[in-house]
Amino acid sequence: MHKSHVQVEESIKTSGNGDSRHILIIGISLIAALILLFLISTVFNSSGSDGGLAQAVPADSSDTDTLAVIEDEVFIAEIPEFWLQARALSTGNAGWGLDIVAPFNKLWHIRSNAGREFFSSPALVDGVLYFGCNDGNLRAVDALNGSVKWTFGTACGICGEPAVDSETVYFGGQDGVIYALDRFSGSKRWSAGLGYHVFCNTAVLSDTLIVTGNSMGKVCALNARNGEPVWDDEIGGIVLGPVIVDSMAVFSTEGGNIVAFDPAGNQLWARDYSNQASPPSADSTGVYAGFSNGVVRKFSLNDGHVLWETDIVSSPSRCVLARPVIVRDVVLAGTNDGQLVSLATSDGTVLWRQDFDNWIQLPPAVGQDMVYMACDDQRLHIVDLDTGVKLDSLEMDGYSGTAPLLVNGILYFGNTSGDFVALGGTVPEVESVETDEEPLEELPVEVTEETVSDIEELPEAVVEEMATDIEELTEAVVEETTTDEETPEEMIQPLPVDPENESDSAADSTETE
Repeated sequence: MHKSHVQVEESIKTSGNGDSRHILIIGISLIAALILLFLISTVFNSSGSDGGLAQAVPADSSDTDTLAVIEDEVFIAEIPEFWLQARALSTGNAGWGLDIVAPFNKLWHIRSNAGREFFSSPALVDGVLYFGCNDGNLRAVDALNGSVKWTFGTACGICGEPAVDSETVYFGGQDGVIYALDRFSGSKRWSAGLGYHVFCNTAVLSDTLIVTGNSMGKVCALNARNGEPVWDDEIGGIVLGPVIVDSMAVFSTEGGNIVAFDPAGNQLWARDYSNQASPPSADSTGVYAGFSNGVVRKFSLNDGHVLWETDIVSSPSRCVLARPVIVRDVVLAGTNDGQLVSLATSDGTVLWRQDFDNWIQLPPAVGQDMVYMACDDQRLHIVDLDTGVKLDSLEMDGYSGTAPLLVNGILYFGNTSGDFVALGGTVPEVESVETDEEPLEELPVEVTEETVSDIEELPEAVVEEMATDIEELTEAVVEETTTDEETPEEMIQPLPVDPENESDSAADSTETE
């Protein structure tokens, strides 16, 4: 290293007038390089605002090899503030957040009294699950740790899903009574008898009415504050539903009726079929229901006329009784011959169908791109929403009881063996990108051409200003070089020479000359 410094010093002493030319060339080259970097930086910054070139360069990370990337187009719907009808939304889907896959881990579980079945799907508000059981109890449970906040007991089992607003939990029991409980303490606010079993769900209509129905074909609306009857009607058969959409309540029955009511109790439209109907679902374009003759129908919201119908079951029993689920532009319907079928909401075209080993009687939960479906083969299956391809399955340790709920990376479901379970899952890995920086020369050719094109298209005023700056900088460099040429020894201070190596240094200097 010492020898190299001596060589540099000797070369400066012997370079003569050529030294100033070298310095001038170096100065101009540095200026040109700075200008080019300025232009490239300007182009990259302007492209970055549109999601162009700047986003094509991998992010730097000195600690990790790869960086997981989530697509910009990912849309995650927010869970509703209150649970004003079954599944929270008229579409029948209870899935929010990113998909989860194996490995799963059981976070907690609740065992019912005497192992009675869980048929009441959970409502979720402010981190608390509210669900009934055939042991006659409605429970309020912390969704994260499974601790029971309170329990309210009834005389019979509870099948229907409750509704929850800011202060109250509403539900019906097989004892034929509608209950309103304080959602924080579980104390009873009021109760109202309907005379016969209540198997259907409970919903809030227009913020003031509690609507439901019983097993003898009666539907009714109660005052949400005190439980006083507001109106009622007879539609025939065990009442199912309701679904609330556009300020109207739509019920179905096991007798095959589909009936829509306004908040005043007037029938807006009614359709009567001889085949048993599933609970209905709805979006902004229509009402959907399956029937025991194997047909799924879409009805107009305005007058109930059939927009389309599709026969999806070929087995002799021909039964579609699972509540349809509407996600984006598809309808998912389960059948009793073990099929999950995806249809287009626009015209009922079958997009795909997937076979399973037993009945599908409950609506699935759909996350971002995956469908979570309880089946009577005692497994919960995960399939791809777009293709129906089977992705995974897990044991439920019992036949399907409640429709699954997926939220915040946790899957909730109850079974007929008396277990209500919360499973944590794993967010599936997405495509990764290498975070090590690549040399600029390895950028695609089109990127280089685009950069050059952008430089050529700079305004003339910018080019003229740059040319002026170059001339001024060049003159300054020349003047500084001329001044410094007279005392080159002051430009570089040689390193001190070790006395022990002085003879070697002299010899090296002689060899250099």
